[in-house]
Amino acid sequence: MKECTKILFISLVFLCISGFSSDGILLSTQVDISSFPTRGRVDVVYDGDTIKVRFDDGQEWRVRLIGIDAPEIGDVREDMKFMAEMSKRFTFYHLYRKKIRLSYESELFDSYGRILAYVWTDEHDLFNRFIISEGFASAYANFRFSYREEFKEIEKEARQQEKGYWKLGNYTRIRAEEIKSHIGQIVTLEYRCVSVRLKGKLYYLNSEDGEFSVLIPKENLSLFPLPQFYRGKVLSVTGFLEEYKGKPQIMAFFPSQVEMKEN
Repeated sequence: MKECTKILFISLVFLCISGFSSDGILLSTQVDISSFPTRGRVDVVYDGDTIKVRFDDGQEWRVRLIGIDAPEIGDVREDMKFMAEMSKRFTFYHLYRKKIRLSYESELFDSYGRILAYVWTDEHDLFNRFIISEGFASAYANFRFSYREEFKEIEKEARQQEKGYWKLGNYTRIRAEEIKSHIGQIVTLEYRCVSVRLKGKLYYLNSEDGEFSVLIPKENLSLFPLPQFYRGKVLSVTGFLEEYKGKPQIMAFFPSQVEMKEN
């Protein structure tokens, strides 16, 4: 869909919105949701709860996941920014470049023109539920939706179990040989950085065997010491442990994530 056509379509949609009910529930639009595409691929992850989907018919739309609320990337507080980045990494790891299915409630768009959807994957079924259950998003209960009470209960359980970024105190400290069993979690890992390499927009701080790396985005580099300063040092790094092409890695956005230990 051409951009101008998309803008016109959104404008026509919002002309059909009849308003909000007294309890803050968005009222129905005249859009025929049953004819809207339901399959596509995730091409962009903006944050924990917002993605861009290229549908199988070629349309591209921003999609806001129904019923979840992830911390804002632009928050000025570092602890909240850390949580936001961890939430984004979680969604990126599980959805980026993946084929997904979408389903909708009675409202197709929010006030920003984003599609409101449930995202389904073969691996984790309903992703909206999964991200809350793993502690990387909250239940967004300001509006009614089909899974509202279930999502609220799942968030309560995730908080009680201190999953994801609900962890109180220090994150789980693991050894190098335990990496594979902690993929998809926020952990603290100690390793020796033996080489530093710039590849594209990322600096790689590589382990001795080359089987693990800390990645520092080039755009964040001004916050850190020079990458070469980490070479030969034992580092204690905290972050979301993910896997790319079979190799475990952690993205570091803040200096507080990477601590240099005494050799």
